[in-house]
Amino acid sequence: MQNSDSIQRMTIEWTRAQPSVGRFIRGFVRDRAVAEDLLQEVALIIVERFEAYDADRPFIAWALGIARNVVLKHLRSTCRDGKVEFSDAVVQVAEAFERLEPQSEMMKDALANCVSNVRGRSKKVLALRYTEGLELTQISKRLGMTASNVGVLLHRVRASLRDCIERRVSMEEPS
Repeated sequence: MQNSDSIQRMTIEWTRAQPSVGRFIRGFVRDRAVAEDLLQEVALIIVERFEAYDADRPFIAWALGIARNVVLKHLRSTCRDGKVEFSDAVVQVAEAFERLEPQSEMMKDALANCVSNVRGRSKKVLALRYTEGLELTQISKRLGMTASNVGVLLHRVRASLRDCIERRVSMEEPS
């Protein structure tokens, strides 16, 4: 039986790792429903085995190892050609996820910070495009601008965000 501190630590770690594990699984499984089922299977295994987790190791590596095994089992059971071997590809992708995850998290944090500094019409255009999913023509009608002007504004905002993210990430990276 896990104690409440262990459950809390597992919940925090899984909450951080789950988006990456989900992306990893969806890289191999295109059917969203099947990918969600596999993600839930990984979560259940993590709950069952959390007490065996070595806290000196990165949690994401451990979670991706479990996901790797779940994905391999799924691919082997669904592949019609029994001669196809997935192990090397799945292992290589899992290792790439492990290497890139810290940088990905840093970039997401930087993006959130940079977006919070966007003001005025630029912020409105970003919200309409990426939160509401509107097309340029729809945004232009809402804001009384031409679609061309909306496109230019979005280009400038994205370039500014890219510069901001690069500056923040370079300040956080160890030299």
